[in-house]
Amino acid sequence: MSCVIPTHGRPDFLKESISSVLAQTHAVSEILVVSDDAEERTKVIVQEMAQESSIPIIYVDNSQGVGGASSSRNAGARLASAPKFAFLDDDDLWEPEHLEGLLRTMEANDVACGVAWLMMFRGELRVPGLMMKNDLPAREVASINPGFIGSNFVIDAEDFWRIGGFDDELRVINDGDFIYRYLLAGGTYRVHEAFTVLQRKHSAGQLTAATEMRALGLERYVEKHRETLTLADRRYMRLAINRIRYHAASTRTKKLRYLVAGALNSSPRSVLISVRGWKQRPVWRSN
Repeated sequence: MSCVIPTHGRPDFLKESISSVLAQTHAVSEILVVSDDAEERTKVIVQEMAQESSIPIIYVDNSQGVGGASSSRNAGARLASAPKFAFLDDDDLWEPEHLEGLLRTMEANDVACGVAWLMMFRGELRVPGLMMKNDLPAREVASINPGFIGSNFVIDAEDFWRIGGFDDELRVINDGDFIYRYLLAGGTYRVHEAFTVLQRKHSAGQLTAATEMRALGLERYVEKHRETLTLADRRYMRLAINRIRYHAASTRTKKLRYLVAGALNSSPRSVLISVRGWKQRPVWRSN
């Protein structure tokens, strides 16, 4: 399989990510590192690691594209030569048996996609993250990410392109958009029930931060899927958007506006989801 790593301004993290791919018990055919900012240090690191590796490590300049992880993943996938794709974000890591476990699960269940569980980490601290379940229908992932990110799945190239890959225009929630479209199209998957993906928590520009860009991204997602989202899904997404803007607001007046707007979109279901999410991330609150 081919491994695609989108990267943007994280050369130190990137080196660790590539090393975790090289340490896999099931070796990949190639590693394509796709940069959307053409940072020279990133290019040098890739070239130096390529010289020392028996596995081809290829630097891809995607700085002329629309930018973002989705565009870079697609750019790498278009150049990939293997019949299966595995993606890894430049700040995440794989445990050595990650790919071996996913391939074994896919072959045993004759499915086109395998998904692993997540372990969040910061330094030496580790906390179990989202654990995706088997047999989820599309309606259950429409507004809530079940544990599917750009680092924890392997997919047949044919099925990846059957739904058009990632959405280049979505800078956030692109992973949720992908799994939702995949399931809507009748895609199959199976979960490798092991924490083999280390999802790094840090402050170096993560897209999950409460920013206006993330709020706009969620709005675009809602508009894109308006015809298939239920009223409850749309209300939950609007609640999330107003919550983001509340935290990003610079004045009390704006905070009050978004607080009221969020309350108008609240429901028992959304409150339950929020409480569950809050309980799952207590260790990161102060960071």
